[in-house]
Amino acid sequence: MPPGTPVPRGGVRLARPRPGTPYHRLERTERFRWWRPLLAVVFALFCYLTVLVVVIAGAVSAALFLGGRPGGDSVTGSPLADLVVQLVLLACLIPVVLGTVRLVLRRPAGTLSSVEGRLRWRWLLVCAATAALCVAGYLAVLFGGYAVISPGQPVFGAFTGGSAFIAALAVVLLLVPFQAAAEEYALRGFLMQLIGGYGAERGERHRDTLLSRALRTPVPAVLASGVVFALLHDYSAWAMADVAIFGLAMAWLTWYTGGLEAAVALHVLHNTVLFSLSAYDGSYADAGTGSGSWYALAGTAVEVGLYVLVVVWLSRRLGVRRTVPVPA
Repeated sequence: MPPGTPVPRGGVRLARPRPGTPYHRLERTERFRWWRPLLAVVFALFCYLTVLVVVIAGAVSAALFLGGRPGGDSVTGSPLADLVVQLVLLACLIPVVLGTVRLVLRRPAGTLSSVEGRLRWRWLLVCAATAALCVAGYLAVLFGGYAVISPGQPVFGAFTGGSAFIAALAVVLLLVPFQAAAEEYALRGFLMQLIGGYGAERGERHRDTLLSRALRTPVPAVLASGVVFALLHDYSAWAMADVAIFGLAMAWLTWYTGGLEAAVALHVLHNTVLFSLSAYDGSYADAGTGSGSWYALAGTAVEVGLYVLVVVWLSRRLGVRRTVPVPA
C-alpha cells in the first residue's frame, strides 16, 4: 500500500501522513480540505463546552450535597475543590483533541504525539531528567531575585497546616501533570497542526505562491501556538512576557524534535513544582493570575534557554526523529 493511502483501522479509514513530513504538517494528508480544520475546531469546542457544563454541574451538585456554599467566583465554595475542578477541566482537553483528530480529521490520534505516531516514552524520560535540572535553575534565579528585592522577607506565606498541605499536595501531584500535558496537546499539538496543514504541497495547485511557501514553514504555527497560549492566561506585565517566552519556546521545540515529549516534560515539571510550593501556604487559589516580576521572567528565560540548548543537543546525539519515517 503506497504511503499516504487511507488505512482501515477499527472500521475507520485513517489517513497517514507522508514519509518525510515534519510535525507541524502532519494534518496535510490526502484527506486535507481547507474546511476540515475549521470543522475540527468547532467540533472540539462543542465537545469541550459539553464537558465544561457536565463537570461544573456535577461539582456544584456535589458541593451543595456536602454542605458547601458555591457562589461568586467559587464553583464549590472551597478553594481546594475549585482547584480540582479547574485541573480536571483542563485535563479533559486531552481526550477532546485526541478524539477530534480521530473522528473529524480522520488520522491516527497518535500523530498528535509525534511524527512516529505515538508518544516516545524513552525520549520523554530523557527530557524529564533534563527538565528537572532546568527547573532547579529557575527556582535558584526566582528565590535569588526575591532575596535581593525583599531581603529578610519570608518567601512563603503562613503554613496552612499539615492536613491542608497534604490534601493540596495530593491534588497537585495527581492532577497537575495531566493539566500541563493537556495544554501541550491542545496548543502545541492540535493548534499547531491545524495551522500547519495549510499551504499547498508538491504536486498541488498554488504550491509556488508566496502564501503557500510561508504557510509551509513552521513560523505561523509556532507563533499562533505561543500567542494563543499567552492570551489564555490571566496575566499582565512581566507575567505575560514570561508565559509568552515559555509558549513560543515549547512550540519551536515541538517542531524541532518532531513531537510533544520535550514540551510536556518541562511543562509538567515546572507546573508541578510551582503548584506544590503554593500548596504550602494555600496560594494556589491565585495561580494563573498576577503581573509577575522581572526575576521570575529572568528565571524562565534561564530555564527555557538552558532546556532548549540541552534538548537540541540530546536530540541530535540520540538521533530523535524529526519527520515521519518510511513505513516498514
